[in-house]
Amino acid sequence: MSQYKSRAELLQDNPQASAFAALANATQQQNAVTDGSLKNLKHGQLDGKKVIVIGSGVGGLTTAYEILNQQQSSPADKRVKVTVLEAQNRTGGRCLSLRTGDTLTEDRDSELFNSSPSKPQIVRFQRPQGDSEPYLNAGPGRIPSSHKRLLSYLKQFSVDIEVYVMNSGSNLVQKHDAFNGLPVVYRRLDHNTRGWLAQMVYDQAESLLQNLNIEGEKLTERVDDLKSLMTSFGELDLNGKYHVSSGDEGFENGVTRAGYTELPGVTAGVIAEALSFESLLESKFWQNTKFFQPTDFLWQPTLFQPVGGMDKVQHAFAQQVASLGGDILLNSPVKHINWDEQTKQFIVLVQTMGSDQLTEYRADYCISNLAMPFLSQILSENLQNTAENRGFEPEFKTALHAVYTAQFSPEKAPGYKARKDGYISRFLACTSKVGWQAERVLWQGSLIDNAHSKQSKDVKNGVPTSEIGVVPIFGGISWTDSEIQQIWYPSSAYQDKKGVLTGAYNFDKVAHDWGKLSVVQRLDKARIDASKFSKPFASGLSEGVTVAWQNMPYIKGGWAYWQAVGDAKYATKQFNSISQGSAVHNSDGSKTDPCFFVVGDQLSSLPGWQEGAIAAALNAVSRIADPNAPIVHLANLPDTRLMVEGI
Repeated sequence: MSQYKSRAELLQDNPQASAFAALANATQQQNAVTDGSLKNLKHGQLDGKKVIVIGSGVGGLTTAYEILNQQQSSPADKRVKVTVLEAQNRTGGRCLSLRTGDTLTEDRDSELFNSSPSKPQIVRFQRPQGDSEPYLNAGPGRIPSSHKRLLSYLKQFSVDIEVYVMNSGSNLVQKHDAFNGLPVVYRRLDHNTRGWLAQMVYDQAESLLQNLNIEGEKLTERVDDLKSLMTSFGELDLNGKYHVSSGDEGFENGVTRAGYTELPGVTAGVIAEALSFESLLESKFWQNTKFFQPTDFLWQPTLFQPVGGMDKVQHAFAQQVASLGGDILLNSPVKHINWDEQTKQFIVLVQTMGSDQLTEYRADYCISNLAMPFLSQILSENLQNTAENRGFEPEFKTALHAVYTAQFSPEKAPGYKARKDGYISRFLACTSKVGWQAERVLWQGSLIDNAHSKQSKDVKNGVPTSEIGVVPIFGGISWTDSEIQQIWYPSSAYQDKKGVLTGAYNFDKVAHDWGKLSVVQRLDKARIDASKFSKPFASGLSEGVTVAWQNMPYIKGGWAYWQAVGDAKYATKQFNSISQGSAVHNSDGSKTDPCFFVVGDQLSSLPGWQEGAIAAALNAVSRIADPNAPIVHLANLPDTRLMVEGI
């Protein structure tokens, strides 16, 4: 669990924290939201050049695709040569979907260098006849409708998408010290709270508006307006009171938003009793549960997912790169990057898997999609030594070393504050997931068989009595203050017999601690926490698989946490320096145009999101196209605890 119980506590301790980045001034903001701020490569601009892209995450693949696509009109014998070097045996980086037969191998720890692999997990999801192919999105799992560039690429590449359900009123909320530890339906907490708050505002409407210095006839009019608004907002009666009711015949004025204990249909239905306002406040249901995350901008409907798994995104980019003539070389970990002053080219050394043999590649441009801390041992001292006058731009080198400090010695970062729980945040944030397969009846409920069902104390009108007031869960997320933090229900294939759940998705200290556990221990903890929703539900979970991203080789984290770099002003300065890319200074005093770039969501205003990776790639290509047009500077950086974790 994060050290912060609620958003209010986070903002109190971090008054500069913001869910979104801001640009340095209004003029730049206007420029940044127009297509004119991105420059395209000129015809033949990179003819005869070689480009190395290190890493085949979405950022690296987007960079490779855009360079190839913008230069495809050049003659084949002159066209730019783009090579993507990928250390793993697959493309995609964190864009990973797991299917039956796949293997998942973490390192034994979160150390970036000199770690060793742990025992592989083998995915064993079952596929009943007639079911769609089961999969778990182990990395990114949803696409906000505001992520227009990613959605545009998917349309361009003919990748089918479907709606991802972020929230269903039927989802559950469970806290160990609230409502006797029993789960409560989301809609009940939501609408009971709205009702009681609306009643309070209704009763105090005149005094509240007087505080706004509204007077005279306008005050009377506005009081009526506010009462009318609260009546609609909270389902109040004509006297401004909140009480649940089935209403008159036909339900046209029923107060039913919070749900039923017996669903209407064959019978009239029974309204769920309203939870008292005192019990709602005492429960603190909004603390440690991310209850309101579905109302935050990025998670508001409508969200999407590719049909068949999120890795359809990276596969589509990889196929485009290959079809345009780019090379994607798997099992090709980069070990060293140096600079040849004679040829003005990067020298990239790649290890042959299974041996110590190194293969040399040359490049006029080098784009790194690696998590930046890996560069500390890959870049030569000639390029990154801050005491040298040659190599990268001084500001760029300084910024890289600030990132290294945030990863390897975060206590030395400017403005570092020790946490009460002893956890030390680093540049690469910890996050872990668990996936389960189970019978969908566990959350979608039993089928109704009117023709053959027998009436008994356990069945009423074809419905098990335990499910009479239960609305099936189709997608969305149930929340808990336990360490699993959330359970995602599948947003597709609702008629299938089985489904794959995300049975845990946690961050911060909890994820860090989970990363030190064995696979079996993680799954045991996830099942225990799931049992707090229902013991039959927990016992029905099977074929578990888990990933701690801080342990994944060549990745070692879920996203970049820039707040570990230093105080807000310092971290923003380093971010802006790296986002420009860097020229290379030679010993003779000459220097190149910017030719080394870092891409990925780590260098975007949308950390942790694929749209951010795409944005960073487009910025790099724009900078290559016009070296004299700098990337707009940010005035502040987003806090990933708000941007990704949803505090």
